Amino acid sequence: MKALRFLAVLVTLGALSTEASAFTLEPMTAVLTPSGAGSIGTFHIKNDGTDKIAIKLTVVTRSLSEDGKEENAPTSAFMVYPSRLLVEPGATAAAKVQWKGSPAIAAEQTFRLIAEEVSIDTSPDTSSGIKMRFRYIASLYVGKASFNAKLMAKVDGAQGSNGEKGFSVELANTGTRHVVAMKMHLSLSRSDGPAIELTADDLGALNGTNYLPSSTRKLFIPNEAAEVGKSYDAQLDYDSEN
Repeated sequence: MKALRFLAVLVTLGALSTEASAFTLEPMTAVLTPSGAGSIGTFHIKNDGTDKIAIKLTVVTRSLSEDGKEENAPTSAFMVYPSRLLVEPGATAAAKVQWKGSPAIAAEQTFRLIAEEVSIDTSPDTSSGIKMRFRYIASLYVGKASFNAKLMAKVDGAQGSNGEKGFSVELANTGTRHVVAMKMHLSLSRSDGPAIELTADDLGALNGTNYLPSSTRKLFIPNEAAEVGKSYDAQLDYDSEN
């Protein structure tokens, strides 16, 4: 499995800092099992800077809306220990993440592990005493080796918001595991019309997306060859990163 691309987010509160954040989180993708020794994962935080840093670790749920927006919420399905660390310059600290949810899952469960660099602020104008400076957001999954993705396509001829003809493309992962679908190709056909090919470039944001189990993505693709109101047989081909 290739590692998924990670997301590192720099957050500034108040004045911009000239100091560069200097910690790393590994791994950026982890797959746990719902029971046994595999239900515990270890993450390492390395401080490459010259100052001691404080790190806060949290896990949140992960789901996707039809327009591709990621949605997160707090969860109590994991134990993170320790959830707060002080890391000396040049040192590496470890934290364990343990699945505490049901061992009987019917599909892969998807989450984010967030590692936030925080600093203690004792000034009287702050209530929490903590300011977030930098964070890494890793992918965290709980699944079984028997789980598999199943990406299905539904395509209809439609009219866009500006009156242009095109295809309403819906891609749904009806399987039990996530899949990162690359180099997509859609072959469209109708019994009373010519075949139409849609490449990865045509599919735009649908290509290269991480399709979580039970997630659906929808996109309108302008195309003058589309017959509005008609349904198409769709053959979807793609390469998988996982």
